[in-house]
Amino acid sequence: MLNSLFPQINWEKIRFAGFDLDGVLYDEFDFISQVYRPISQIIASATGADEMGTYEKLLQRWLEKGSSYNRIFSEALQNSGMDEGVTKSITDECLSLFRNFQPVLSLSPRTLILLDFMVSRFKLFLVTDGSCALQQAKFKALSLEQWFNLENIVISGCAGKNYEKPSIESLGKIGVLGTGEWEGANTVYFGDRKVDSLFAKASGFQFVSVKNMFNVQY
Repeated sequence: MLNSLFPQINWEKIRFAGFDLDGVLYDEFDFISQVYRPISQIIASATGADEMGTYEKLLQRWLEKGSSYNRIFSEALQNSGMDEGVTKSITDECLSLFRNFQPVLSLSPRTLILLDFMVSRFKLFLVTDGSCALQQAKFKALSLEQWFNLENIVISGCAGKNYEKPSIESLGKIGVLGTGEWEGANTVYFGDRKVDSLFAKASGFQFVSVKNMFNVQY
């Protein structure tokens, strides 16, 4: 199966498989579409704008810029006529809500099948950037403990800023990679961003670029 889905990898040599979380194991838009609703309420209440219109604009901006762009909320408050200090306070409120949100998420049938297949053949690990509380909430919502042991998960927001990809500091915190069997050539990492490919390259991993576990390399 994997030879057909991801033919760029020699799967006979693979012993370890690592994954990013957002946009890889699930569709991140599922999370964004949930968390932006209460955030749009906050912004619309502060600016007097239409709530649904604000919500749609936030989603459109996210689709254009992605989660790495950190000015979506502050942009939505521009030209509101509010004092800079008030704008910052509202932006901080939106960010706090975002980072502490409890989403309702699920894995696609495709991802479920792939994870079940892989966990029976490879040793799996997860390396993801983001807020500690938020990434833990996503992990719990997706029931990822079925495939990933806690000692094989690194969240940069929990471990420290120097663990953010493309840093390879996280490798020393992944239990399964301390078995003595690991080497870059027998490990594949699935990611969706440039920083993921840089992390894989620095680690010596083989890399597969995916969106929601769909191969995007042609």
